[in-house]
Amino acid sequence: MYFPWIGKRKREGRRSGMQSTLNENRETREVEIRGLGVMKVARSVNCIGDGCPKPQLLTLKALNQLPEGSVVELISDNPTAVETIPSMMMAAYGSHLATIRDDSYWKVYVRKGI
Repeated sequence: MYFPWIGKRKREGRRSGMQSTLNENRETREVEIRGLGVMKVARSVNCIGDGCPKPQLLTLKALNQLPEGSVVELISDNPTAVETIPSMMMAAYGSHLATIRDDSYWKVYVRKGI
């Protein structure tokens, strides 16, 4: 079947499908989080333009590849995905550190382990 309207509405500045990135740099970088101070981010997961459950799955994948105490940064413009991260971290025996809203996306910081 052909549906001509599928894929026609691409919003400005968004990537289309299956292009999420899991930054696997081995170098950590430091970010300052209000109320928590300076944190070392081990991995960054960019899920701009992706819907549920991809941001959650890529965040869990990044956490599984890291040792206890590591911090992962999730970048997403999907409010539903951002809302589910804190409860997902409780189920995954991790900690939700902070959610920071920028102009067009959120940055969510989570830590492996409690």
